[in-house]
Amino acid sequence: MILTNRLFERQAPSREAKSLYIFCEGAKREYQYFEYFREIDSRIKVEVNKLKQDDNNSPKGLYDLAINSFSGDKAKFTIQENDEVWIVLDTDPDKSDSREEQISKIKAECKIKDNWFFVESNPCFEVWLFFHQNKKVEEFESDDICKSWKQKVNENYRGGFDSRRHPIFIEEAINNAERNYKADENERPLKGSSEVYLLAKSMFSVIKNKIRIVKNQLK
Repeated sequence: MILTNRLFERQAPSREAKSLYIFCEGAKREYQYFEYFREIDSRIKVEVNKLKQDDNNSPKGLYDLAINSFSGDKAKFTIQENDEVWIVLDTDPDKSDSREEQISKIKAECKIKDNWFFVESNPCFEVWLFFHQNKKVEEFESDDICKSWKQKVNENYRGGFDSRRHPIFIEEAINNAERNYKADENERPLKGSSEVYLLAKSMFSVIKNKIRIVKNQLK
């Protein structure tokens, strides 16, 4: 089954269209995934900022990048009333053990900002990718859980998860991720859970008709 963006016809932006600005950590995987949706429909503008090797790749560095993109003389974007800003992060701890504290602070700051949202996958973005084709969460005993999740995703998709094709199953991913979602007392996702379905719902509300039509044509 061919599920590339070539099957979609781009449409001109409407006055009601909102822009989604997505700031994620990944230099490749996350960037390619969200780029899929920007390419298929221009009624929403999805801005994905991927960090370069010389950028501050800490959660705080990513959040500062988002803040600076909308403020000051060198602002890259002008945010409108209905626009949304999404910060996408992983739970996987860093070597300095500073990640938890930074994530908690960013989550709190996004809560008090209008139309700013924080979503997190535990332990990595591959948890979200996993749910595009799986209805039940996996459990791993390995010390390197992120590595286990990446291996599992590669096993579930021939040749690995392909961001040029597999994101079309976003509706299934939303349903599967939400059904399996569990959080702790601080509203942080437990292992095998991903909040990215919240962001996916916002994107899907605009592009769902096009995706469903193409999928029906390919059955």
